Amino acid sequence: MKIVTLLGSPRTKGNSAAIAGRFIETAENLGAETKTFALNKLTFRGCQACMACKGKRDHCVLKDDLIEVLDEISDADVLVLATPVYFGATCH
Repeated sequence: MKIVTLLGSPRTKGNSAAIAGRFIETAENLGAETKTFALNKLTFRGCQACMACKGKRDHCVLKDDLIEVLDEISDADVLVLATPVYFGATCH
């Protein structure tokens, strides 16, 4: 089994990373192959709506750090998203 983890927090030693790390550690001990990406350390741009991926290509044409991430996600059996909620409010 292949597991890819995306860390959404800029705090690489924060709570989100700790929770994801425990999950990954357990998965590795059970024989899973894992790969983790700290998104805040990557350089990438959002979708440019060029539609190239909708035509003859089956992937994004932007050449940035997400190339490896998207390839790994494509091959993964499990995707773990770990991100904090810094602002939250309850509605009354």
